[in-house]
Amino acid sequence: MSVTPPSLGRAARGPAALAVLLAAATLTGAPAAHASAHGSARVPMHQCWINDVPAPPGDQVLGGSGDDHIFCDSDIEGVTVSGGAGNDVIEVKGLVIDSAIMGGEGDDVIRAKHLVPQTTFSMVRGNRGNDTIKVATVHGEGAERGAIVHGDDGDDTITTGSVFGAPGQFNRGGGIVTGNDGKDTIRTGIIDFSGRVLGGSEDDRIEAAGLGPESGGLIQSGPGDDTISGHDGAILIVGEHWGTVDAGIGNDTCTVKSVSTRTSISSCEVLPKGSVTQKPVGKPQNPAAPATAAKPAAAQAPAAQAPAVQAPAVQAPAVQTPATKPEEKPAPKPAGP
Repeated sequence: MSVTPPSLGRAARGPAALAVLLAAATLTGAPAAHASAHGSARVPMHQCWINDVPAPPGDQVLGGSGDDHIFCDSDIEGVTVSGGAGNDVIEVKGLVIDSAIMGGEGDDVIRAKHLVPQTTFSMVRGNRGNDTIKVATVHGEGAERGAIVHGDDGDDTITTGSVFGAPGQFNRGGGIVTGNDGKDTIRTGIIDFSGRVLGGSEDDRIEAAGLGPESGGLIQSGPGDDTISGHDGAILIVGEHWGTVDAGIGNDTCTVKSVSTRTSISSCEVLPKGSVTQKPVGKPQNPAAPATAAKPAAAQAPAAQAPAVQAPAVQAPAVQTPATKPEEKPAPKPAGP
């Protein structure tokens, strides 16, 4: 819709008309020019409530000092959501795009969908307290586009889907789940494409659906008496491609099975039944078992008796000795008359 009055449009001719048209274009194009000028700075987007009260617009959604319930039913982009002090419940139903969710002090519950870093980090942190964290997927790439879940201080329970993504310089970023301090329980989906799961200090339990089936991944439990396995204590398959299990310092229990020569499993003191780390890494264990079945070396003993079958063949010359004796009998007959 033109902002030029109709009468002015009819009266203007030649250079004057051109000036009017330029002025109109400037006015009508002002929002687009403003948007392009600020295209690099994204407007924070969210639709969140704090204790059933709509959160004001902006790049922060902040709880108070008590037990808060923060609920976002849309994507959050360029936003920091923080529960603050207290035992908070934070739920984000949409994508977490270049945003951070922080539990703050207290025993918090955080539930979030996919971490989607575009130009910077997407992050979930429990902060201090015994936190419960659930995240759909943790997919990062490089130092500047990391997808990270931190349990931080306390005995945390972390549940995620797949963990993917190679880190950048100084081993930063990528896709990473870490318990940090405390006795943490971490349960993830497939760890692959250089994704990493780190237990941290104290006695941690790490369960994964698989490790390095396509490209590669890392589980590093750190100090403490840790337990590493598949879900619910099942055998964790390491491979078919690169996969690393490093249980670290402590009396660690690893229920794992290597199916590739490219995997590395180390520092596991306890190996429950079914684990296959007793063998050299990557060597198929089952083919070694038939080697004991080949112990019928007793079957080679009959082969040693085969020469005894040739002994009757040596007796054949003994049959020729009677043939020489008949030749001696005709000689004494002429000597008789």
